[in-house]
Amino acid sequence: MELTIDIPEKYVINQSPEKLKKLLKLNTAIDMYRNGLLSVGAAIEFIGQIDRYEFLYECKQRGVEHQTYENIEELKTEVAMLDKELS
Repeated sequence: MELTIDIPEKYVINQSPEKLKKLLKLNTAIDMYRNGLLSVGAAIEFIGQIDRYEFLYECKQRGVEHQTYENIEELKTEVAMLDKELS
């Protein structure tokens, strides 16, 4: 899917379009990860050209903790909730 957005030129003077595109995708993926809408793997795929460690580093820089589960039941509950929300 391709998405086009208009950004006033005064906000992109010091950045290349590619650099801005990567930053917007990174910030969006981190926000979606923070809100439980993307897993680490899905966030990496969403951004492209980033590895797991770089993504988790960027999350940490923004105060977003790595999401873990205490046990398998907690994970199953989360998956069921997301499945219900997304269907």
